[in-house]
Amino acid sequence: MRIGRRVLLGRSLQVAAIAVAGIVLVTVFAPQSPTTAYEPSGDPMPLPNEQLAPVDTEQFGRILVGLSGAPVVVNIWASWCGPCRAEMPLLEQAASDYEGRVTFVGLASKDDRSSALSFLDDVGVTYPNLFDHSGEVRSELDLRGFPTTYVFDGTGEMRDAIVGGVSEQQLAALLDDVLR
Repeated sequence: MRIGRRVLLGRSLQVAAIAVAGIVLVTVFAPQSPTTAYEPSGDPMPLPNEQLAPVDTEQFGRILVGLSGAPVVVNIWASWCGPCRAEMPLLEQAASDYEGRVTFVGLASKDDRSSALSFLDDVGVTYPNLFDHSGEVRSELDLRGFPTTYVFDGTGEMRDAIVGGVSEQQLAALLDDVLR
């Protein structure tokens, strides 16, 4: 009878350990549900004409406020990031497909500006890209990995954040949702 209790206790501990591990994995890797809007103070600021214009958190926030009224996709990338290079043609195509309805903005971060400019030329990206030289913008957005794509609705509320490469289907579903 004692052996039976030990076996039962051992199995109970195994089940409990598996349950705790599952909860930890779900908590750590579950997609976040951002619900806050980006609302910095000051007048709205338009996107700069210069590719990879340096921005700080306040400038970036003012740009997002200036773009409110239509959905905005912000992709944070770096020239040394392989998945960033792989997803750029998809983002460029989506920017073309959704032109006039969704604004795409790239943000190079944790990078060298000249390497980032060469990267943009190599992959042929034409939508506006900014440069987060200090890393404060990526910190404000709670960046967890490269690349990360953020989708803001027309009111400036962050609707989703996709860590890692975004697929064509994911992006289309998110954009169709925020355009409704």
